[in-house]
Amino acid sequence: MPKSINFRPSSFDEFFGQTQIVKEIKVYIFSAKQRKGTLDHLLFYGPGGTGKTTLALLISKELGKEIRVLNAPIIQTIQDLVDILATIEEGEILFIDEIHRLDKKVEEVLYSALEDFKLNIPYKSKENCKIISVNLPKFTMIGATTIDGMITPSLRERFGIKFYFDSYTKEEITKLVIHNVNKLDLSFVNEEIALDFALRTKLNPRIANNLIKRLDDYCLYKDVKVIDKNLLEEFFNFINIDKYGLNELDKKIIKVMYENFLNQPISIESLSSILNENPITIKEVYEPYLVTIGFINRTRRGRILTKLGQSFYYANILK
Repeated sequence: MPKSINFRPSSFDEFFGQTQIVKEIKVYIFSAKQRKGTLDHLLFYGPGGTGKTTLALLISKELGKEIRVLNAPIIQTIQDLVDILATIEEGEILFIDEIHRLDKKVEEVLYSALEDFKLNIPYKSKENCKIISVNLPKFTMIGATTIDGMITPSLRERFGIKFYFDSYTKEEITKLVIHNVNKLDLSFVNEEIALDFALRTKLNPRIANNLIKRLDDYCLYKDVKVIDKNLLEEFFNFINIDKYGLNELDKKIIKVMYENFLNQPISIESLSSILNENPITIKEVYEPYLVTIGFINRTRRGRILTKLGQSFYYANILK
């Protein structure tokens, strides 16, 4: 039988990181069960890959209720929303990722569904415009976004519980890495090697799990089960990830900023144009970590390469 590489935790006990959020969610779930009611709507916001979808799935499992996982851009019209909510059942969970990307007309119809569990649908006839009101069973919506600032205040107010998902610590990522590597019947020589691996994941669980899968491929190819320092270094050299966790595009960003905009701010749009990359990808995937490790500063006029970023360019790119 092939070994599974599904790293999603099956319970809160297997979920690493976001400790305070998990503590609070457990309380709210207990309360909902005791009241025999539904959990309040939740809004999850923060960097991608930090556990928002995973926690939504765990909430569903803990409540014993079905969950529908949707991406906001697929709900393009009011009719799309009506079709979804028309079949929702009592206590069911509706998880909408990238909720900041909801169409505004769709969002406005959603207000009454979240607040009063009613679907108020505008209907235009030849004579006038009417509102058709349909009662809905009580359900829980979980909205997730990486860009909290793009959510309108009106939508934000409809969520009774709001959580910011912070970046992980190196200790939390190390625990996750050891746990998931062991699931694949692999092991590190010691925790120091696991920490070395963790520090190259940009402290992001999604990136960590993707790298673990590639490490599993490499270990299978090399026919090894125990990961030592030499093998780990060989692996990361093979996939072109350095000791900071930076890949080729990270380095291209630093290179462009140094060679074209030294001590000058540059906009994300200009940077993406030079690199031929999507500006959203740069802003949401690459920039946050470069800011976290102090290589880039965000300013009102644009992004600027720091002294630390310049030093990295001298030592690792200018060769």
